[in-house]
Amino acid sequence: MLRRAAICLTAALIISACSSQSDVEPESGDAEPSAGSSASPGSEGGPQSENELPGNRSWRQAKKRAQNPSAMSGYADRSSTYPGESVSLHISTTATEYRVRAYRMGYYDGDQGRLVWKSDAQSGEQQLEQGYDAKLRMPYAEWQPSMTVDTTGWPGGMYLLRLVGNNGAEWLVPLVLRERDVTDKTMIVIPDTTSQAYNPWGDRSAYSGPGGFSDRSRAVSFSRPYSEGYGAGRYFSLAQPLVRLAEQTGLPLAYVAASDLDREKGAMSGTEGVVVLGHDEYWTVQRRRETERVRDSGTDLAFLGANTMYWRTRLGPGPRDLLKMTIYKDAGEDPVNGKNTTVRYRDDPAAEAERSLIGMDYECFPAVGTYVVADPDFFLFQGTNVTEGQRFEGIVNIEVDRAYPLPGTPKNLQIVANNPTDCGGSPSVSNSTYYTTDSGAGVFAAGSIGWITRGLGSFAASDPRNAPEGAKRFVRKVTANLLNEMAAGPMGAKHPAEGNIEDFDLPKTNTTGKA
Repeated sequence: MLRRAAICLTAALIISACSSQSDVEPESGDAEPSAGSSASPGSEGGPQSENELPGNRSWRQAKKRAQNPSAMSGYADRSSTYPGESVSLHISTTATEYRVRAYRMGYYDGDQGRLVWKSDAQSGEQQLEQGYDAKLRMPYAEWQPSMTVDTTGWPGGMYLLRLVGNNGAEWLVPLVLRERDVTDKTMIVIPDTTSQAYNPWGDRSAYSGPGGFSDRSRAVSFSRPYSEGYGAGRYFSLAQPLVRLAEQTGLPLAYVAASDLDREKGAMSGTEGVVVLGHDEYWTVQRRRETERVRDSGTDLAFLGANTMYWRTRLGPGPRDLLKMTIYKDAGEDPVNGKNTTVRYRDDPAAEAERSLIGMDYECFPAVGTYVVADPDFFLFQGTNVTEGQRFEGIVNIEVDRAYPLPGTPKNLQIVANNPTDCGGSPSVSNSTYYTTDSGAGVFAAGSIGWITRGLGSFAASDPRNAPEGAKRFVRKVTANLLNEMAAGPMGAKHPAEGNIEDFDLPKTNTTGKA
């Protein structure tokens, strides 16, 4: 496989990646394509040339105006497609007229989006039809297609479609445009399956219903809008900070939805590396096996969150021919027995817990702790000037993973951070880890959802939910190092792991009762 030379970032460039504009910006002065046409895409040079094009901040308007789903909401008939293919939008609005604007998300000199297309005016219609599968406790929208969007001329990448009504209401619809050729690119996986599991549209999710957890959905439909994130699901907190930084590097990137990795065998073949974002909890068996396969062929992996690959799911056709994800969370309820039963991976004696792929197992929620450097010479820490025992606040947060000295844990697992962590009142630890395989692949796991949400910063710069500036500089530099090393990889061939799990006093069982 051709190995591309990594493009190094200067410290100033990394720091500027986290600078934030105000959430709402005026649209005047932003260059726009004419209605019904596409702006000139970048050349085939990839994200580097694409991100040299003028950005447009007007996508931020939706973060203030997408507040009332009864006034405007919508969804696409798929999570992803290839450039040049069409997507149907299902839209409900009280506006008499609306328009759609398509933004490719990236860096764009800090604007973080580029307007590539906008529609002509469309007639608005309120759609209230809702279906319900009583057996699965699964609500879904029975909305008719409102318009078709042709993506011809759009470059591959992560998109937000902004619905703008003449009543002042707005909404966002996420869409991934996949690359047809992912060879020698770093793949970023957008976790649409996890966003849908948490999506409470229709008063039910995979977690709860009107009657609590027992009344939860046993399957979730993709035929419905996201009720969270201004219509974008969990994209802003779990993905956009990484998308922004990755595109700033200028490295060759490819995007894919998590659901694609179940339905298309070989979707990751030929990639230099695969990046799994902050909270990617719901995996099919097919996706897991494909991820293991590319790792064993020399593709690097990065898990920049926690609680990854926790629930085993099934994907298939659902209402109105849109996707459905089945997740009973109880082997006694699930009519399918065997390797596809929808329980936790760690619950099935025939399946391996997540540590055999990620290096660690999920530890707990809610979590808050202090990131403590255990190995300052770790190659991804280069340029951070950290010392052994150096502490960073704000990175260990929300949910965390921990190394377990149990069968299935990679024998050369290298713990590079060992973090005292409070798990909902119970003392524990969390980790960042690295291991390598005979194929030469390297696998890095950050071990905390806070790595992206707090460390890279999904909030405004002044928001106290972000990690302190010193911690953010550390996370940005390590993440930039990681992306560059993956692009030049395989990491394990140059940086074999130095196993050290026996140097740490780690329990063999979850002692918090929170997992």
